[in-house]
Amino acid sequence: MDTNRFKASHDFSNLQKNLHNNPGYSVESYSQQVKDYINDMKSKNQEATKQGFMTQTKKSAKDVWEEIQEMASEAWERTKDYEDE
Repeated sequence: MDTNRFKASHDFSNLQKNLHNNPGYSVESYSQQVKDYINDMKSKNQEATKQGFMTQTKKSAKDVWEEIQEMASEAWERTKDYEDE
């Protein structure tokens, strides 16, 4: 068994499939985030805009990507010598 291959669910080249299989990334979940953003802006007496929401979403996506990079890097360091064992 080849354990060095990514599982299909971790295939970064198949983003649509990954998004479909991950319930955290759906129109419905982003719809709730839009509602939360609009309510937050109202509570601050500020105007909610698509641009503002997209900027906020981009920041959160960047944070998630940085976490993924850290985990992937750590996994690489832990297992890079796997074939030598």
